[in-house]
Amino acid sequence: MQPQYNPMQEQQMYQGQQTPGYADPQGYQNNPAMMPYYSGGEMNVSNVLDQINPQMIIDNLDHSLKGEIFNKESGMWVINPSGKPLVNNNCRGAVISYITGLLTNNTTMAIIQPKELSGIMDSVIETITRTFVVNLEEFGFVPPGPGYDVGQYCNQGTPDTARMTQVANMVYSIVFLTLSRALKGMESKKVFSSLSMTDNLNYSPPPQQGNWMSKMFGR
Repeated sequence: MQPQYNPMQEQQMYQGQQTPGYADPQGYQNNPAMMPYYSGGEMNVSNVLDQINPQMIIDNLDHSLKGEIFNKESGMWVINPSGKPLVNNNCRGAVISYITGLLTNNTTMAIIQPKELSGIMDSVIETITRTFVVNLEEFGFVPPGPGYDVGQYCNQGTPDTARMTQVANMVYSIVFLTLSRALKGMESKKVFSSLSMTDNLNYSPPPQQGNWMSKMFGR
């Protein structure tokens, strides 16, 4: 016969094991799966949404398009050994602006069905493809023409299709993986179930105060 789960015993087990400045009464520091939803001894919807905001993913893509890699020794983003960005600032600005409006907390906390996800990805692929084709010279996918410096683009020359495909696939993968978090409401269910579990573990009902008649008769 298996013993029944008692949240109070779990709470007592972790008492006295907190590290300074970090309240962890339920032992979330020993559970990596729960770490994104718990920080500093306080859990609420605002904190959770801040920690799982897709903005971090967008920031990483921005650095990648700049040609930067993260140096663990210095703790900073540095330019790659070639010293060349993946795309120019015009292309990077257009891509980041587009996916910033597409990937938000509202996106990941939505409830998307597989058919809807497929439709959104079709739209993303069409948008990125048309944007790259129309702005070949401005985005640096063909050599600059005579009017490049004054913003007059001819879009002539042989496009760098390999680089166009590389950047496009990066965007598609990031958008797909982020939107997948909202597939059938998985992200929102995970977040609110975690919050509910923590509320239950931290909740201790107040002692019941009997009325004057129950006290008089010993009830």
